[in-house]
Amino acid sequence: MNCDLTVGKPQKVLLFYILPLLGSALFQQFYTLADTIIAGKFAGQTALTAIGASNSIVNILMAVALGANAGCAVLVSRYFGAKEHAKVKSAITTALLSFFVLSCVLLLAGVLSCGPVLEALKTPEAAMEDSVTYLNIYYYGLPFLILYNLGTGIFSALGDSKTPFLFLVASSLANIFLDWVMVKPWGVAGVAWATFLAQGAACLLTLFFVYRRLKGFVSEEKAPLFSGTLLKTLLLLSIPVILQNSFVSVGNLVIQVRINELANAEGIGITSGFTSGFKLLVFSTTCFNACATGLTNYVSQNFGANKFHRIRQGFLWGLLISTALTACFVAVTMLAATPLVSLFMPGGEQDTALALATGVEYIRLTAPFFFVVNVKIMADATVRGCNGNVGFMVSTFSDLILRVVFVFLLTPFMGFTGVGLAWDIGWTLGTAIALAFYFAIPCLKKRNLKKYDKDDRLLSAAA
Repeated sequence: MNCDLTVGKPQKVLLFYILPLLGSALFQQFYTLADTIIAGKFAGQTALTAIGASNSIVNILMAVALGANAGCAVLVSRYFGAKEHAKVKSAITTALLSFFVLSCVLLLAGVLSCGPVLEALKTPEAAMEDSVTYLNIYYYGLPFLILYNLGTGIFSALGDSKTPFLFLVASSLANIFLDWVMVKPWGVAGVAWATFLAQGAACLLTLFFVYRRLKGFVSEEKAPLFSGTLLKTLLLLSIPVILQNSFVSVGNLVIQVRINELANAEGIGITSGFTSGFKLLVFSTTCFNACATGLTNYVSQNFGANKFHRIRQGFLWGLLISTALTACFVAVTMLAATPLVSLFMPGGEQDTALALATGVEYIRLTAPFFFVVNVKIMADATVRGCNGNVGFMVSTFSDLILRVVFVFLLTPFMGFTGVGLAWDIGWTLGTAIALAFYFAIPCLKKRNLKKYDKDDRLLSAAA
């Protein structure tokens, strides 16, 4: 069911819209964690290290999928909020066709460059073969990944956050079951193929229901299957998010090189420990991002409808919802850091103690700063929904550049501790920049809001 986010009490609309998005994020991260936990427990620490070494590249590919999701969602929600149904249909089909072609190009480039790239990242020799296997299978599933994320973005833009949630629940449960079945005979390759199969099924199911939803839109104006004009707008919305996420992933890739250097010097447990801790961190921040996705679509619909008072109210209520969620994650990760990291650790292997200590240290250094990065993520979401892509990119790039710089500045004399502190510094300064851009949004300034009454009707028009 499509949902108009421009009407109703902002707190109620946002809460019921965000909850399924949050559920989707939880399940998506749950089965990502399941991959890693099952690989570590049943395929050994080498498999865990292989997944960790591949993650920096996987995250770059995910950046494309998330950029496609965000750009398409903002564009479709804007036309949906303005009741321009022909453009809604054309924007959806243009996005699907364009990003399918891009995914095929990336698949080919990835398979051809896989080995040399992993070598350049100084992947530990013991994990090289498993890393290549895992990453190549991931490339094969890239079209499924990108089109699935496009589909969820389309549903979210139409105000429907429940449908993709149900698909993801089914996909996650299937993925975990396949992990369990396939890891024992095929090791890390089995984990990768399990994700491929589950992601593929979720993608096809999502696209089928997108097609059915498109048939429900009726408009007098003919909707072209592909529009160069809409593609240009889509790219203008998607590329900043892709660049932002890619830049973050490239920064994490550079950091991974430093982690691998520490592992080569001190033991493979450094890489597997960081992988475990980072997976837990990503699990938490992805849930904050789910709240931000809901806020962005809410803001974008209201921006398209010129309901600027609702945008301001939505930011405050969205921040309240996400802060309550943040408090839960901080409490759990701080109090249960050791048992959580232990979930990833195989028993009786060399360097397990080092891996456990590394993962726990990283989580305990970064978890208190979830409160800080949560504010940044929600401010960025509002800026992006109000068409402020430049501000969104600047705040994110600043955060990442600082993290990369401080990792290399602090680790020579602080060791792995410097990695966690670098995250804290980057998040804090990045949040200050994000808030500066939020307060600079033109349509939310007092002089603009005074032009409208409390129901967002233009006062001159009412007179």
